[in-house]
Amino acid sequence: MSAPVYAITPGEPISRARNLMLRHRISRLLVILHDEPVGMLTESDIGRRLDQAEPQWRRRPIDQIPVQLVMTKSLISIYPDASLWQASELLLENDIGSLAVRDGGVGDLCGIITKRDMIEYFARITADIRASEIMSDFVATVHKHHSLSHILQMMWDEEVDRVVVLEYGGKPVGMITNSNLTFACTLSAPRKSRRVHELPVIAEDIMSAPLLTIAEDGLATDAARMMVDEQIASIVVVDNENDVVGILDQDSMLQAINNIGEEL
Repeated sequence: MSAPVYAITPGEPISRARNLMLRHRISRLLVILHDEPVGMLTESDIGRRLDQAEPQWRRRPIDQIPVQLVMTKSLISIYPDASLWQASELLLENDIGSLAVRDGGVGDLCGIITKRDMIEYFARITADIRASEIMSDFVATVHKHHSLSHILQMMWDEEVDRVVVLEYGGKPVGMITNSNLTFACTLSAPRKSRRVHELPVIAEDIMSAPLLTIAEDGLATDAARMMVDEQIASIVVVDNENDVVGILDQDSMLQAINNIGEEL
């Protein structure tokens, strides 16, 4: 369980939320109104909602967009004495990244449990589960010279929160996640000066590199340790030719916990 919990109010701007995430190296904030939790704001919320084309507020600077327009309003709770297996089931079934831990399910807030908390636990145990057993074999990819608009469209069309960046020859060189997009959003902001000619932002400008990979026959627990040590949310799975064959993400690790069963 994560504690203390960092919080923000619905009326505060996205820019402050972004700064809090950067300062405390976290990926989510609890949204509180009158001392009661009313939602959650994550990097994914910011990245996805700012990519939507229709709402007029998207055209505002992020210091003029309130948290309440971007946050996830449904907040699911769990008891403090619930098992890790029960927590992983809830996270997967509801496709969410965290649970509020509350006494009696609706009582005082004790903290939050996140997918990262689950992965930290999984990294410490012994389990003979291979990367190929739990990986997703669908991997969205872009070329390192693809534009930011192409990347956003790809992520939207494929309903993914990360893409693997390939170089010439199809070998993986980096990854772009909602975190890259969220905290690089100022790169694509238009300048007022007509004397400045800016080149368009492309994949290699914002990707995370070097890229960490694991062999398809590698242990899932080794991948979990890499994710914890490097503070990343996914690892690319490669074959012996270094070609991409899949990806391990936080949901993969939760699935591994489910595979172990209720003994957790």
